Amino acid sequence: MPSVSSSVRRTTRTILVTGFIWLLVCWAFTIHQLIASTPPVTPLLTNEHNYLKSERSQSSEARQLDQVPASGRNHSGSNLQNDHNARNAANEITAPIKQSTIADPPPISSLVFPLHAKSGTHHAYLYIGSPPQRQTLIVDTGSRLTAFPCRPKCSDCGVHASPRFDINHSSSLSIIPCDECVLSRKDFELEAYFKGDGVGGNSGDGNVNVDLMPKSVRGAAGPIKRLAKRKTCKKKQCDIDQRYTEGSSWNAFEVKDNVWLGFADEAESNAQHATYSRPFVFGCQTSQEGLFKKQYADGIMGMSMYTQTLVGSWYKQGAIQHDSFSLCFNSKGGHMSLGGTASSYEQTQQHGGGARHLMPMQFIPLARDNTWYYTVHVTSISVGEYILPSEALQFLNDHKGTIVDSGTTDTFLSHKVAKAFTAAWAKLTGRKYTNKPQQYTFDQFMKLPVVTFEFDGGAKWEIKPEAYMEVSGVKTDTPWEGNRGYTSRIYVDEPHGAVLGANMMVDHDVYFDTANRRIGVARAVCSF
Repeated sequence: MPSVSSSVRRTTRTILVTGFIWLLVCWAFTIHQLIASTPPVTPLLTNEHNYLKSERSQSSEARQLDQVPASGRNHSGSNLQNDHNARNAANEITAPIKQSTIADPPPISSLVFPLHAKSGTHHAYLYIGSPPQRQTLIVDTGSRLTAFPCRPKCSDCGVHASPRFDINHSSSLSIIPCDECVLSRKDFELEAYFKGDGVGGNSGDGNVNVDLMPKSVRGAAGPIKRLAKRKTCKKKQCDIDQRYTEGSSWNAFEVKDNVWLGFADEAESNAQHATYSRPFVFGCQTSQEGLFKKQYADGIMGMSMYTQTLVGSWYKQGAIQHDSFSLCFNSKGGHMSLGGTASSYEQTQQHGGGARHLMPMQFIPLARDNTWYYTVHVTSISVGEYILPSEALQFLNDHKGTIVDSGTTDTFLSHKVAKAFTAAWAKLTGRKYTNKPQQYTFDQFMKLPVVTFEFDGGAKWEIKPEAYMEVSGVKTDTPWEGNRGYTSRIYVDEPHGAVLGANMMVDHDVYFDTANRRIGVARAVCSF
C-alpha cells in the first residue's frame, strides 16, 4: 500500500503538468488572436516589385571594380554634335504618389519658348510691363527668386544682354509696400540651410556667370550664401539682400508687374504678352557687386517649387492649365514648355521630325517635402559597366540630398564616391581622373564612359561624354583632326549630397511636375 507522501507527490505532479498544459493553450490562443487582428500587409505596387526584382538581379550580376571590364563603347561618325560649353562648376521621403499618378503621361503644351545658351548656362526671354520690356534671364530650377536690374534705381549694375528694365516706363507696375512683402520673408532660413554650404557652383538666388568665376569659388568651395536680412524695410520698400562669401552681392526691392515669356521677335512676343501675361512679384535690383556686374544675363528666373515662382503664379491665375513645365536643353539652347511638354514619344512614332522624344519618358518621385528644390533619391550610379558601391550612395541622399538644378552648369557628386568613381574611370580609360584639361584623340574620346544614374521608381538617366566633357577652342561640328582638349565637368568633391546640373540635362526633355511631385526624363531632340 503506497504511503501518503507518495500519493501527495503524484497529485502535485498532476496539478503541475495540468497547469503547464493550460498555460501553453492560453499562450497559443493569445498568439492566434494577435495574428488574426493584425492588418494584412499591403502588397507592393507592380512598379515597386519590378524595381526590387531588377535591383536583386543587378546586384547578383553587377561587375565589381576588381573585375576586368568589357571593351569600350563603339561610336559612329567622326563629328561630335554636342558642344557643351559649361564654365562652372530635412526630412526624408514623403508619402509615395500613387502608381497611376507617377506614370501618367504629361500634358502636351503648345506654349513653347526658345532658350539660348552661353557658357553652358541656358537663358529665356521674359517680357515685363506695359508696354513690355525684354530681359534675358538664367533659367534656374535651383532658385526661388526672379530678379534683374531696374532703371533708374541701379545706375551701377553693369552692362548685360538687354537694356535695363525701366520702372517709369511701365504703366502696370506697382511697388510692394512693407506690410505686404512676398519675397523677403523669414523662410530664407530654409534656403540657407539647404543651399548655404556649397551646393555646387553658381546656382541659387542670384546666379553668376562662372566663366568669370575664379577657381577658388567654383563648385563645392562656393559661393556660399549668407542670407542675413529677412523681411526688412528700406525707404518704405521690401528689401532683398543677397551676399556671397567670395564678395559678390546684389540688393533689390519688391515690385509687381505683368510678365510673360517670349521670343527674340518682339512683335510676336508682345502679341502673346497681351493675351497671357499676369501680375507677378519680382526683385528690382538696385545694386550689384563683384561677378554679378560682369555676367551676360540680366538676371535670374527662379523655377523652383516655391509658391511665388512664375509657373505656379501663371497656373493660379489661369494663364496655363497645369502646374508644370519642361526644359529641353541642347548645346546651343533648346526650348521650354509651360504646362506640360512640347512632344511625347508616341507623337514621335507617328510624326517624327523637329523637337521630339527619342524614348518614352521615365518618372522620378520627388524625395522631400520641406524644400522648394527638386530633390531626388539616387539608388545606383554606374561608370560605364562598373556599378559604384551602394554604401557610398547614402552620402548623395543625406543632408540636402541630390538636387536637379538647371542653374548650375556642371554636375557635382559627394566626395564619398570619389574613390570608386575615379577607380572605374582609370580601368576604363587608362587615365587618372581629373578636372584639368587633357588631350584626346577621336578614338580615345569615343571610349570615355557613359555615367548612368538610377533613381527611386527605377528611372535611369544617362550623361554622355559629349555632355560632361567641355571642349577647348574647337567647334565640335567640324571634322576631328589630331588631338582636342577636353575637361571633365563631373566633380566628385561635393561636401554633402549632389547637384545634377545643366550638363546632365543636355539632350533630354526634363519635366518638372510640381502638382504630382515628380520629375520626368526623356532623351530628346531639343530643337526649337
